[in-house]
Amino acid sequence: MKFDKKTLKGFSKNELIEIILEQQKSIEKLEERIARLEKNSQTSSKPPSSDTDNPRRNQSLRKKSGRRPGGQQGHPGKTREHENPDETIQCEPNRECLNCGSRLDKTQSECVEVRQEVEIPPVKAHVTEYQKMAITCGCGCRNEGQFPSHIQSYIQLGKRLKSFLVYLNVAHIVPYKRLTQLMNDLFGVQICKRSIENSLKEAAKNGNPAYKQIMQIIKQCKWVGSDETGCRVEGKRWWQWTWQSYLGSYYAIDKSRGYAVVNRHFGEDYEGTLCHDCWSAHNNTIAKSGHQQCHPHIQRDLKFLIDAYKCKWAYDLNRFLVSSQNARNQIFADGFDPKLREMIIQKYHQKLKMFLVKNGVNEDILRLQKRIIKHQDSILLFMSDPTIPFHNNSSEQAIRMAKVKQKVSGSFRSQQGAERHAILLSIIETAKKQGIDILSAIQHALNGTLVFRGGLDSYKSKRYRETLEFLSSFFVRLDAFFRIKALSVP
Repeated sequence: MKFDKKTLKGFSKNELIEIILEQQKSIEKLEERIARLEKNSQTSSKPPSSDTDNPRRNQSLRKKSGRRPGGQQGHPGKTREHENPDETIQCEPNRECLNCGSRLDKTQSECVEVRQEVEIPPVKAHVTEYQKMAITCGCGCRNEGQFPSHIQSYIQLGKRLKSFLVYLNVAHIVPYKRLTQLMNDLFGVQICKRSIENSLKEAAKNGNPAYKQIMQIIKQCKWVGSDETGCRVEGKRWWQWTWQSYLGSYYAIDKSRGYAVVNRHFGEDYEGTLCHDCWSAHNNTIAKSGHQQCHPHIQRDLKFLIDAYKCKWAYDLNRFLVSSQNARNQIFADGFDPKLREMIIQKYHQKLKMFLVKNGVNEDILRLQKRIIKHQDSILLFMSDPTIPFHNNSSEQAIRMAKVKQKVSGSFRSQQGAERHAILLSIIETAKKQGIDILSAIQHALNGTLVFRGGLDSYKSKRYRETLEFLSSFFVRLDAFFRIKALSVP
């Protein structure tokens, strides 16, 4: 309602007060709406792609460490030096001494400095021709040889070449058209899009048992992180899910963002701790050891409340969360008294109760306060176990590949292609985490012989990881040896 000067003079004092109060309420509601619209990826769980402008510098949750850029003192250096070079060239001095001109004795030569040059051999495709031979016996019977079982057509791609195509398309998101050009430019091999498609189908089909095994491996771990993000399939909004731990990553694609997806893939028998961002489907997931809410997700919401409303409750809670993160690292240090550790944990739980209030002056503050009260048991669970993270960063990093894929290719053209990509991405990311050579893992997937090692917390140890890498390389070479041996038999 609009007022002019003449109209306002006709109102009484009480009527003017009521008008002012009503306008004040309208202004407050408008300010809240504006503040809500100003949320971005730094002050909420919104994706970075939704930001309308560059985030301000003070929105990052990271604090200055005080250290100088680059490698820190005591950090072990690394070089590209190879212990077993393929070729050695000795750079001998001249025959005569540069000082007196006497002839030098080469038997007294010694190495004083080493430099290495790393080069790749000329890249050329290796083509093997199989010739089917026939011999006619004196009795008139014609005897013909047989092609190896894996040779199915007149001309086909080898397993190593197929695995390379799968690796580039899935792990590095190289589209079909660029992939055909890349193979022609690098290897002089002309491959059509249908051949790439068939390689992906074969790898996904034969690797499906390993894909199912990944979920079993993940569910044996102490903690599992979960997340989901939107993607496009056949022009429609779908959701890509991930469940991951330090032993593997499992991806799934579905139309739904609800709990039915969790029940279908993750199940209801997990014994460990689930780390997530408080989405309802994850909150409802059964995890017998409890749930751990992601602190950075909460802190981003707190930072928004601090900047938008100067909320003291949000400021104090943010400091409390940072303190709990630092305290956990200290109380599990070597030699720390276990009784004192329990006392500190209990004090943090008691202090958390101070923040379980509903005194918000607007909807944003009140909404977060209700959330903290509802999920109070999953705020400090990480303090009782040094292996459980207080964040869900690893899951967000894992699910990020879906957004990169969407930016490169736009969307999946079919549901089958989306599901195939989820299977192959799970195999590749799990192979990375288990220290297995990726191309070897894909080759085994193509053969249907891929098996992951899992369920062992001792995998973290360097010795176990090195043993795993050695065995993987050994069996790949052993397989190649017997294949060559079989082909050489007359």
